[in-house]
Amino acid sequence: MSATPRRGRLKVAVYAVFFLVGWNLVLLPSLVRSLLTDFGRGDADFGLLLLVGALLYTLGAVTSGYLVDRFGRPVVLGSALVAYPVSLALMVVCQDWTLLVIAAAPSYWATGILEGGINGLFLDLHRDERGRAMNRLHLYVALGAFSGPLVVGGFSLLDVGWRPILIGTAVVGAGIAAVMLTGSMPSGKGGDSAASTDRAARGLRIAGSLIPFGGLAIAINLYVAAELAVSNWVVRLLDTETVAEATLVLAVYWAGLAIGRLGADWFVERMSYYTFTYLCVIASGVLLLGALAVTGTVARIVLFGLVGVCYGPIYPMIMALGGVLFPDRLNRMSGVLSAAGVSGSVLYPPLMGLVAETVGLRAGMLGAVLLCVPIVLSVVVVQRRARHLPAERGHNPM
Repeated sequence: MSATPRRGRLKVAVYAVFFLVGWNLVLLPSLVRSLLTDFGRGDADFGLLLLVGALLYTLGAVTSGYLVDRFGRPVVLGSALVAYPVSLALMVVCQDWTLLVIAAAPSYWATGILEGGINGLFLDLHRDERGRAMNRLHLYVALGAFSGPLVVGGFSLLDVGWRPILIGTAVVGAGIAAVMLTGSMPSGKGGDSAASTDRAARGLRIAGSLIPFGGLAIAINLYVAAELAVSNWVVRLLDTETVAEATLVLAVYWAGLAIGRLGADWFVERMSYYTFTYLCVIASGVLLLGALAVTGTVARIVLFGLVGVCYGPIYPMIMALGGVLFPDRLNRMSGVLSAAGVSGSVLYPPLMGLVAETVGLRAGMLGAVLLCVPIVLSVVVVQRRARHLPAERGHNPM
């Protein structure tokens, strides 16, 4: 088989993997009512499950760049692609909550590896228009997260339990793994370490880039904390609605993220990456405040959808800025930024399980609104310090 058809198969498989990553983001939050009822558990227990998952996801993402640099993408991503469906299959047979949490752990590790590794792959393949490429890639995360609540809500009307849904997801995951592993995947092995043979010069560049890189890490961390605070808990927040109605709001929220990323694909290369990011962050905070203030079902659906539209481009834009500012460290940069993003889900979204049992979820959601302020400030620091870094030939994000 020629390289071109195999590369085309790889691209389709990559989009399918990110669709699955998005699906996985909302899979257990969409099933939260069924899981807690079946196992006789409460919100704090579910918050602990999210915490364990976030820690494993972070571990996978932060190590993905190092592992790819050392062993290559086919080995590292292939291992994760196999581990994911196996983990879901183990969850299906669990009859105890503790065993369920243990069985879920490899699926979170695998998705962390996949997110970090594939972000690096796309930044490597699309060096001229990283903003557009990253929005297009993460569009499929939003589409997967949009589809998950609709499917779960639909099956809830048919009284289908959570186990058949996990079985179906595992089967699809195994099929995607088979397709991707037969594609033509650039190895990426040694890509970062070979970027510069002058260790002293490389050390100076790394030292001078710590502040802008730290600013990107903080921004993406806080963004994910806000995004998942809404995604993980909006179904629980709307507990006065039916499961179908509450999951519809979650689906519309993720549909908004997909629309935001699709729209960004059209014009993001025509304006400053920084300006576009600021506009999205500020608008999302204003709209989320409005969504929490209203009570009508239709108003909630519209406003949570608009929050998603503004949230959508933020993550890919921060990742694109990292690709522009650090073009010679793509594997590890993408892995560490992915881990920083995932670590945003380690504390705040799980903590909302405890908040729910004390002052209520609505107060916790207000925290997501306030996170917009430090996100903007972090990107401002990046923009100011980035002027002192050597510019990459091509797009100027200033």
